[in-house]
Amino acid sequence: MSALPWFASCARGLEPLLARELIEFGACEVRETVAGVACSATLEQGYRIGYCARLPSRWLLRLAEVELEDSEQLYAVARALPWHRHFGSGERFAVHIAGKSTLYRDSRFAMLRVKDAIADHFREHEGARPSVDAESPDARVHVVLKGAHAAISLDLVGGALHERGYRQPGHDAPIKENLAAGLLLRSGWPQIAAAGGAIVDPFCGGGTLLVEALWMAAAVPAQWLRVHFAWERWRGHDAALWERVRNAADAAAQAGIEALQLRAFGSDSDPAAVRLARAQVQAARVAGCCQLQVLDARRLVVPAGRELGLVTANLPYGERLGSERELMPLHREFGAALQHSFGDWRFGLLAGSEALARATGLRADKVHKLLNGAIECLLITGGVQAATERSEGPPRFRSAGAEMVYNRICKNRRRLQRWLARERIECYRVYDADLPEYAAAIDVYGDRLHIQEYAAPADIPLTKTQERLRDLVHAATRAYDFPPERVYLKQRRSQSPDAQYRRRDQSGEFFVVAEAGARFEVNLQDYLDSGLFLDGRRIREWIGAAARGLRFLNLFCYTGSATVAAALGGARASVGVDLSPTYIGWAERNFRLNALDLRRHRLVQDDAVRWLAQCRETFDLIYVDPPTFSNSKRTPTVFDVQRDHAALLRAALRCLAPGGRVLFVCNLRRFKLDPALTGIALIDEVTAASIPPDFTRDPRIHHAYWLRQR
Repeated sequence: MSALPWFASCARGLEPLLARELIEFGACEVRETVAGVACSATLEQGYRIGYCARLPSRWLLRLAEVELEDSEQLYAVARALPWHRHFGSGERFAVHIAGKSTLYRDSRFAMLRVKDAIADHFREHEGARPSVDAESPDARVHVVLKGAHAAISLDLVGGALHERGYRQPGHDAPIKENLAAGLLLRSGWPQIAAAGGAIVDPFCGGGTLLVEALWMAAAVPAQWLRVHFAWERWRGHDAALWERVRNAADAAAQAGIEALQLRAFGSDSDPAAVRLARAQVQAARVAGCCQLQVLDARRLVVPAGRELGLVTANLPYGERLGSERELMPLHREFGAALQHSFGDWRFGLLAGSEALARATGLRADKVHKLLNGAIECLLITGGVQAATERSEGPPRFRSAGAEMVYNRICKNRRRLQRWLARERIECYRVYDADLPEYAAAIDVYGDRLHIQEYAAPADIPLTKTQERLRDLVHAATRAYDFPPERVYLKQRRSQSPDAQYRRRDQSGEFFVVAEAGARFEVNLQDYLDSGLFLDGRRIREWIGAAARGLRFLNLFCYTGSATVAAALGGARASVGVDLSPTYIGWAERNFRLNALDLRRHRLVQDDAVRWLAQCRETFDLIYVDPPTFSNSKRTPTVFDVQRDHAALLRAALRCLAPGGRVLFVCNLRRFKLDPALTGIALIDEVTAASIPPDFTRDPRIHHAYWLRQR
């Protein structure tokens, strides 16, 4: 029997597994491509693959492949194909286009040209054209375009192969059946099943992984429940051959199911999911082999009498970073349950992100990237390491670089330890690009870590920067041993001047930290900055010490931390000015946290430059900490600190009461104070004294000056 050219499409990441599966079915000339595998196979092998294979998304008879020279060549190639040998003019057909081509701006035009070509072919050979039916065609034609390359195929099964037939109405299909099969193969389930092992899915949902595992163990064909096959209407169909292939596969499946016995154990915390799973294992004809129950995955234990098996799951994941963080405790506690009870078992878990995979605490032997629909997920596989077997020796590191960063963090922590204890400081910087190739700032906020990666030079490959970032995160979490949901990662990149003040997320995840007797709200998730500038700690100390009995003005007040320091230091009254309603609201909450009287300590939402120009009050102490650059839509003016600081400080000096002082702080690294200011003010630069011990690696983190009127 001569071989025919075939193509099996699949989800990205499954290509090597699919190639191996096709070879096991006897296919030859197997060639992996992106999201699919091409091969040659006889018609008998083609029937067997189309009926039994678990990984393909579609099983296509390849009719033509060509490099197109112009947009009209696709029509010519399609018209020349012997369509009348595949289906008749009295049948309905549909054309599906996938991919993109440099020759067609709109793929619908390519689809129309292929439809026209097929219709014209039939007019020439049969004197009539078949009708087009996109919903329920007798013949499905698939055209894949990539650049100038085109491949034309005929779907001989008819429809998506992940649709096995046991899905019940209302199921949201979180994982496709062929992807579930790929997960099980990657996890080593066939070998475990052959050894008599069990399978446990503690997040079973509708039971897809359990059904696929049982079908795999019993050699049930993937299309066992399919009623109609497109090849039965195909003019090249050999009905007797197909019947022999199907009968042999069905007989093996029936024997396999009878030999299975109880093998699968599924659970879910949602009773509705368990009800659905029961319906689906019943539809898949494997209900007698599967035990289902309502159970929280964190209470999971080994099924009675089972010493060998696989724990598998499509773990919950969140689309937003905030919801992902909320899921981390569940992942961590589930991982702890596995390590407590499943010491000799294997695991194969599909996680929505690297952070969620890491939160399980499981040590993976292999990590595979897979696409679950449009979502990139990680499949982690390995042996469960029992909690009692964990090494108590020195920590193990993913790389020499991670170990270097870990050692530097620990060294800095020891250096700062006495100062932190003496000053009762819980928020501090422990690493600031100490190793130049690992460029990031790592801050501690109580029992949380805030990691900010600096932009790498353009000539550093992205893969290298990603690897170094993973090393940084690994080192920091090893040094502090905080749970994953308390580690916050940000990447500082070149951005528009006001982007640092924009909201990044909507988690609303605020928590309270303490500093020098004050309490402040901090948010490490939603904004690039946290709400409390740690390098300004000594500035706030100075303000608190100087403010007793004084009227205090805080321009560009941000979240009001300097005003809180002044008020707790005994300031008689204060005014804080900021243009952002978000930060004014944040400052109000900080005032209430510290029981400050909002009648004495006022907050004004306004452009600080404009407000100061119109101000008729006087103050004894004025704090000016402007942004480097601001072009807010709320004001028609654009502020540039280097260009505009002299005018700003002149206006502030005009509002000083006799004997008063201005404290000016600027974060522009290359800032130069305008020398003309010395004609109207006595200026004392105090930059070096204002830098706290945890920021001494970066003496240009800010500039600080005291000013008094001459």
